[in-house]
Amino acid sequence: MKKLNFFFALIAIVLAGFSFLKNEDSVSLHSLTDIFSNENQPFGLDHLDRKAKKLLKKDYVRPTLVKVPSLDGINYEDYRQIAYKPEIAIWKNLGLPFQLQFFHPGHIYSTGVHIYELVDNEPSEIKYDASRFDFGNLKLPDHFASLSKGLLYTGFRIHFPLNNSNSLEEFAVFQGASYFRVISEGQVYGLSARGLAINTGLPEKEEFPIFEEFYIKRPEKFDQTIEIFALLNSESAVGSYHLTFLPGKISEVKVRSKIYLRKKVKRLGFAPLTSMFLYGETDIPINQNIHPEVHDSDGLLLLTEKDVWEWRPLINPKKTTITKIPANSFKGYGLIQRDRKFKSYQDDKMKYHLRPSAWIVPENDWGKGNLHLLEIATQLDSDDNMGAFWEPETHPQPLEPFSINYSLFLNERSPEEHTLAKVSAVFRGQDPLFPNVTTLTLYFTGDDIKKLDRNNPPKPIIQTNRKINPDIHYTIEKISEMSQWRLVIQYPKEEASFESPLEWKVHLEKDDQTISETWIYEDGLSR
Repeated sequence: MKKLNFFFALIAIVLAGFSFLKNEDSVSLHSLTDIFSNENQPFGLDHLDRKAKKLLKKDYVRPTLVKVPSLDGINYEDYRQIAYKPEIAIWKNLGLPFQLQFFHPGHIYSTGVHIYELVDNEPSEIKYDASRFDFGNLKLPDHFASLSKGLLYTGFRIHFPLNNSNSLEEFAVFQGASYFRVISEGQVYGLSARGLAINTGLPEKEEFPIFEEFYIKRPEKFDQTIEIFALLNSESAVGSYHLTFLPGKISEVKVRSKIYLRKKVKRLGFAPLTSMFLYGETDIPINQNIHPEVHDSDGLLLLTEKDVWEWRPLINPKKTTITKIPANSFKGYGLIQRDRKFKSYQDDKMKYHLRPSAWIVPENDWGKGNLHLLEIATQLDSDDNMGAFWEPETHPQPLEPFSINYSLFLNERSPEEHTLAKVSAVFRGQDPLFPNVTTLTLYFTGDDIKKLDRNNPPKPIIQTNRKINPDIHYTIEKISEMSQWRLVIQYPKEEASFESPLEWKVHLEKDDQTISETWIYEDGLSR
């Protein structure tokens, strides 16, 4: 009898358990189904966020390396022979305004990524297919057919009728870590954006988070935008990104992201930009280069929370340096290619005069923090030696979400709202007749300043971090032939060095009103 009672009790417990599961089936079933399936909600950032949270609970696993014998480590020119066949681009035969093409592993690109097409909220992976590529004169290994079955693409590019409504051309590209490039109408590729920067500019090794998975929404026939969802992963961070591309006269990328730290890091950089600066107009050409200037960007522009425009010319320093600039609730920053004249570069191959300027505008409250400008010493124009990113004053705690949203604009020069006078050129030197006097010459340009009468000039406000201020002499005059104003500053020869730079802050005023940006320069750092 006791055994029978025990048997009935056991059945009751089992039935109670089934009842509990039935009441909680939304939770239990959710944990068993794919994280992306949700009929009540369009595919969005929340889908990737759920996957990011799952990754946080696991140890970090480095992504698959797809090294192909005879292709891994080949030089860039050979790698360029591997061409995606445009006639079989994704969406080629659907009459859509966008098309996708993919990158093959090889050269320095060996990190495979998973790329999914989103159709009706359902992701479907676009598998690697060797037949999509023309390998030129490259010799492939005999077993390439069997080897290629397990390969992954290393990135992709997006095509759109950017300059001509009758033809599609590449305007955005993703390849390598979390890097991506975008151009506007009439531009060529230059600087890059990134998803996240970790320990950049520190003595220890930098960490490069990777966009491991991409979910690309198939556009409709008349869409002028394309949406991409990306999952970021690294040893120290996990993140989900929603990027909306609006190509055009001024292309824009709307970025929404949610990021988690796996562990504490020393430096955390959001909305990072990466560029190249070898030398400019105030420098001596490096390695006897025949071109007057060589750079993708020539300055960092910042619009502060007090509506002050600050312009910092980039330098190729004697030693790598990083500048920390307070940036609380700022309104925008970017690396700008201000000089758009071909004669400044005279390089019809690299076309530096057509490189884009990048301008970042926060869309949510980023809070207190600092803007970092990293300038790395280099002798090569192939090095991306400039970096800019924003770091919160207080890092998010590990496992706690941090949301950061912004728009990235690919301007020609400065953003349209920057209507104040701008510094268009700077020259520094000495008159042989006055060896103890240094001359600094700044040219200011702008629609409003060029209208000022030469007999009623603006007033320069000049500041330095030294005692030479009382000994500074200046003249300012209008150069009618250039529609610009020239400010010539003369001061006692000052020994500026990397350890003790001479910092300048200069702007113009008229009737006690600021009419120009603030030019900020540290003499002594440049090589």
